[in-house]
Parts: sequence; structure tokens; C-alpha cells
Amino acid sequence: MSDRKHLILLVDDDKAVRDSLQFVLELEGLSVRVHNRSDGLLADPELEHAGCVVLDDHNRGQDGFEVLNQLKERDVAVPSIMLVGHLTKRVRELANAAGVSLILEKPLMDNTLRDHIRAILTPGCMSEGSRRSCA
Repeated sequence: MSDRKHLILLVDDDKAVRDSLQFVLELEGLSVRVHNRSDGLLADPELEHAGCVVLDDHNRGQDGFEVLNQLKERDVAVPSIMLVGHLTKRVRELANAAGVSLILEKPLMDNTLRDHIRAILTPGCMSEGSRRSCA
């Protein structure tokens, strides 16, 4: 899984979170590029070719929803996973409006993030607008 299609771009302003998620995902053989700010993601030359973007809903600079709205404006269609501290109806509405593929509530348990990324990277496992993934 070394091609760009399997590149995971991760944005989180918490270094410990970035480092631990990068470590876990790379152990699984995924290629991961991390950014501490949204502008780093938006300037990433591989953005349009990434297999998945993982964003925290609260980052310095711009929140994850603003970033995804900017991607929509640029016509960049990359599957996205939004990590949220507390999942509310309002957060779900914002995520749906921004085109989020999946919302995961922190703290992440077990292999949840890895399993959902694998599902996104596997053709046919995640359908448009669906929250289901392959088993």
C-alpha cells in the first residue's frame, strides 16, 4: 500500500495525538503524512491524490469543517474522517454539510480508526453518504 492512493493525511494540533496516530497507522503499513495546522494540509502537494484525510474538528487556525468546505470549493474530493471530542446533533449536521465520510468520537478505542481507514481504502466498502463499512 505504498502508492499515493493509500496515503493518509492527518491534521491535529496536538503533537501527542499526531505522533501516536501516525505510529499506529504506519505499523499497519499505511503511509501517513501529518500536519499540525490546516494550512499545511491545504498546501500539501499530495492532497488531491490522498486516499483519506483525518481531521480533528478543532484545530488552530481553522476547524476541520472549514477545511472540508475549502476542499469542496476547490473541487477536491478526498474521503474524510472527522475526529470529534463530543458528538452532538450540531456536529453531525456540520459534518454532513461538509461531506464528512465518517465521524469518530474521541477517545478512539481499539483499532477503530485503522479499520475505518482500511474500509475507505477498499473499493466498494464505504458507499456514498453511508456510515457502514466492510466487516
